[in-house]
Amino acid sequence: MIMQEKNYRDILLKKIGFIRIIFLGIIGFFTAFMAMAIAVLFYYAHGGNNFSIYMVLFGLLFFIAVGIFINYFFKSYIEVINLITENDLENLERLGESRWWLDKYLPSFIIYSGKIRVFKLYRQPDLYFNELSEISIRTNYFSRSRQNKLVIFKKIKGGSYFFGMDSNPAQQKHLLDKAVEYNPNVIIKNR
Repeated sequence: MIMQEKNYRDILLKKIGFIRIIFLGIIGFFTAFMAMAIAVLFYYAHGGNNFSIYMVLFGLLFFIAVGIFINYFFKSYIEVINLITENDLENLERLGESRWWLDKYLPSFIIYSGKIRVFKLYRQPDLYFNELSEISIRTNYFSRSRQNKLVIFKKIKGGSYFFGMDSNPAQQKHLLDKAVEYNPNVIIKNR
């Protein structure tokens, strides 16, 4: 069984690495395109055509920033996959069978060691279940993707955190079961 789990960890790391290469390759292509456009505009710029140069320069900086965020995003996945226990990995594999193909390898969150890591492009925080007072799951009517559920965590010491997830019942059940397992006092509101 341990060999099979080790194989799933390796498969998961390879798939995440492959998806990372694709995303960074696309960003790299657009960054190179923008850099070439700046070079061409500088070469052919005559007098008052500086606005075009600034716009393309802004695009170049934008793609570089997106590339940096994407790189950290994937590093966070790889870090968690390397840290999780065999039991957590088994749960991740079981849940992956009911997910859409990209969510199978890049879920919106991973639960491990009494905490949940939420994956957003700009930030991947770890939230401890024992620091939460309430978890609320609501329908997100303004979603433009498959993540049509809004999860809101309210912390005991104040403040809240929210993220989107898909309406997969197995994923929701796993989240709520683990939350109650690690913090029996958490209030669950599922609408």
